Amino acid sequence: MRAKEPIKKICEYCGCEFEAYTQNARYCSHDCNRKAYREIKRKEVISFTASMASQTKRERAKVDLSEREYLSISEAANLLGWCKQSVYNYCHKGIIPAKRLSKRTTLIRKKDIEALFEAVEPYEVLTTGERKPIDEWYTIDEVTEKYGLLRHRIRKIINAEGIPTKKAGTRTLIAKGKMDAYFRKKGFDATLSNLAEWITIAEVMETYNMTEYGVRTFVSRYAIPKKRLNGKLYYSKQHIDKLKNKEI
Repeated sequence: MRAKEPIKKICEYCGCEFEAYTQNARYCSHDCNRKAYREIKRKEVISFTASMASQTKRERAKVDLSEREYLSISEAANLLGWCKQSVYNYCHKGIIPAKRLSKRTTLIRKKDIEALFEAVEPYEVLTTGERKPIDEWYTIDEVTEKYGLLRHRIRKIINAEGIPTKKAGTRTLIAKGKMDAYFRKKGFDATLSNLAEWITIAEVMETYNMTEYGVRTFVSRYAIPKKRLNGKLYYSKQHIDKLKNKEI
């Protein structure tokens, strides 16, 4: 479709700026269009020739290997269609017999590779460890009460850590073990989960005769553990008492 006004574009072949009158114009002139087409076809021919040469090389290598009695690690890998490290691994495990002649030379008899498939046993299906069912679950309110986080923060943790959840009616249940493990990793002290051991900023101000600014500076400087319940912040009384006793 022809545009009403010229569109400024950059030629994909020569890099010059030009005015185009269609949305799909790619080149500034017929000459650039013709040269670009030739370049594309040339690359296609080179790619096709390289793939044919590689295929011919692989087929020639297979023919050569069919007449060999002893194979190097690389040749054995080509014959089996594996990488060299896989062949080394099976040699180290003793599955494929191999002889190390020097630091750089290891040989494998071709008939030893063929012997691996002469007496084929029934294919062994590897069993994976069964996951234990999750028996214990938290509600979001229980996590909020225990760890002092707002609901949206808990949901962010669940999504970021991939913690299992399930629906029970209208409630969302959270895997208890996974959630506890996350907070243990973050340094949460389970012994401080009792609210009797937590106090508010107002209580700290009254107990230690401090200003609100002083309390906030103090808890921030010493990274006093805190939790939130019903929108109110509580701080660990045990930590504050310990630090204040040191100051005395």
